[in-house]
Amino acid sequence: MSNSPTTAVLIPGMGNTPLLWQAQRASLIDDFDLILPDYRGSSSIEEMADNVVASMPDSTVALVGFSLGGYIALDIVRRYPERLQQLIFISSSPYADSEAAIAQRRKLIANSHNDYSKLLEDMGKGITYPKGPNVIEARQRLLEMGLDLGAEEFRRQQEATMRRKDNRELLPTIKIPTRVLCGDKDFVTPLAGNQLIAEQIPGAKISIIENAGHLLPLEQPQQVSAFLRESLSS
Repeated sequence: MSNSPTTAVLIPGMGNTPLLWQAQRASLIDDFDLILPDYRGSSSIEEMADNVVASMPDSTVALVGFSLGGYIALDIVRRYPERLQQLIFISSSPYADSEAAIAQRRKLIANSHNDYSKLLEDMGKGITYPKGPNVIEARQRLLEMGLDLGAEEFRRQQEATMRRKDNRELLPTIKIPTRVLCGDKDFVTPLAGNQLIAEQIPGAKISIIENAGHLLPLEQPQQVSAFLRESLSS
């Protein structure tokens, strides 16, 4: 058996840069080879996935997808399963957008032309658990990352996300060891969708963080780092 460390590709979510994973990188970098791709400029989930794959080595990797990063991971599974040795989904979903979700995204896109900073601040309040231990820091980091990406990239990611495929039929065909992590107060990608991923992928397991919202790597950085360490070491 090779003693080479596992290579983990940590895919950020919508409105996130690789800075999302700062705490996890600090915790894991000494024991794992980490790749933090940046897919900005992509106009579709497929293009995002291709940009992530371009950052990967020739050897197989563990793919970690947060939120939109999970949608990207599912597209990579669909087209490049031979490149993967492990899958980890954090706060994600197998579903395509509903009509209501698409309408909400169109509203966000329209509002992004006005006060983009205020939009980011409001989103931060909506996707985090208000009583969490790191909620202020998580919301501030989300604002910083969103301003770094800019309103045009925000709109591009929203458009790509509303056109994504429904991946429920893909799940039972996945033969890659899979772990799932979700917060019990996640109203963006609710617990039920994360549970479906774990139930439908053969052998997958789910872990749930109590009193946590959607933005797990920032809301609960220590618990996410510990989960990744345990998952990547198994």
